[in-house]
Amino acid sequence: MAASSAQAMEAALAFASPPGPVQTLPRSAEGQLRRGFLRGRAAAADSSGKPSHGTACALVGAAAAAASVSHRRSSRLSFRRAAEDDLDLGLAPELVVKVPGYDKRKTGILLLNIGTPASTSVDDVREYLDKFLADDRVIEIQPALLKWLILQGLLISRPKSSAENYKKIWDPVRGSPLLFHSQDLAKALQEAMGDQFLVRIGMQYSAPTVDDSLKELAEAGVDNVVLVPMFPHYASGTTGSCLAGAYRTAAELYCTPFLSVLPPFYGHRLYVQAMRQNIQAVIGPKGQDVDHTLFSFHGLPEEQCSRTDTTGTVCNKSPNCCAQLTIANRNCYRAQCFETARLLAHELGLDEGKWSIGFQSRLTLRGAIQWIKPYTDEAFVELAKRGVRKLAVAAPSFTADCVETLEELGITGREEFAEAGGEEIVLVPCLNSSDYWVSNLDKILREFMAESAGRALQMESSELIPKDDGKSMVPDKEVGVST
Repeated sequence: MAASSAQAMEAALAFASPPGPVQTLPRSAEGQLRRGFLRGRAAAADSSGKPSHGTACALVGAAAAAASVSHRRSSRLSFRRAAEDDLDLGLAPELVVKVPGYDKRKTGILLLNIGTPASTSVDDVREYLDKFLADDRVIEIQPALLKWLILQGLLISRPKSSAENYKKIWDPVRGSPLLFHSQDLAKALQEAMGDQFLVRIGMQYSAPTVDDSLKELAEAGVDNVVLVPMFPHYASGTTGSCLAGAYRTAAELYCTPFLSVLPPFYGHRLYVQAMRQNIQAVIGPKGQDVDHTLFSFHGLPEEQCSRTDTTGTVCNKSPNCCAQLTIANRNCYRAQCFETARLLAHELGLDEGKWSIGFQSRLTLRGAIQWIKPYTDEAFVELAKRGVRKLAVAAPSFTADCVETLEELGITGREEFAEAGGEEIVLVPCLNSSDYWVSNLDKILREFMAESAGRALQMESSELIPKDDGKSMVPDKEVGVST
């Protein structure tokens, strides 16, 4: 029986060894098999104390199988380590392929924005406006012939005046504020996120384009890309247009990248916190350093808000249609802007009547398009007439300073307010690449990626972020200049 047991042991060792040239089992696997054999022989002893040969062999087989599994696991780990190093294909000494481990592949972060003229020349401004205004998501006019005629008229008159406005805010060294603030943010975010990520910017109508940036990421070996529209609120002409362009580019690549999209963050607590810190530095605690705070958002045609309401029962159906976010108006730009304003007023501790909302940058187009109200330029006049002397203006829909904030609000807006009897406009800078915005955007992105992967975000208790349950923390009300 002893000889039979020894033979069974040797057979088990042979069974557990891999096929091919003679190889030695890892010590851990051989030890596991021997221990299993000894336990099997002890357990298989009959009532007379003698081991049952058949049962013992069965147990040896089980131990051998277990050892084989252990060996295969060891082999897989060895292959994985080899894959992360140089993998010699055996064709020639110089043919060595570098295969990165799956967990070591980088993720692309693409910060999306509309764009900016290449310079302040009339020709460059005209080229930019032609691309921008021709986008059907920006200006929706039917029939197409009518839109073309209106666009030609705009491209005759508007580029010269727009070029003058850009000259007022153009940096003599760095050029377009929107571009260099975006570059600064990308650089700071890259440092914050680390080498596991590649952060790039992509503009819809100017360089560096979304098309070029996606191709650059692909050439760098990046397959997973997070698209980050730098617009807190959803609008077809901003977020929608940038995403549509990115999707088209991705579809044209032979190896299509795997895209995910950061949703609008107008109510995200980290965005609200960054905005609160930004605004409070200008207006003081509870706005005590100014008479009134105006939240100015970029304007939008009313039709673009109405079309987001698939029920047709909320948007633009009542004077207070944006007083509360619902399923029907969840994608309505105006409703999201009112939600942001309510949250900011609450976080800043602003009393009722000490803050209001306006929408800027509208194109009149001879009354062909109705834009969302109230208007920021009219708010300047109305507030001055009501006795507001020192007015703070914040622009929550812009994450980077640009011609709309620096010129339209900071220069033209000051003139309009002064002409109406006001004394001073204090312009709150955009978030740009401030340390707290870089830190919070980093956290927003990591939280989003963790949730997308189906993992709970693990954070220290001191860094725990309260989750937004989708409900406003402040009373539902719509606030305009008349408040």
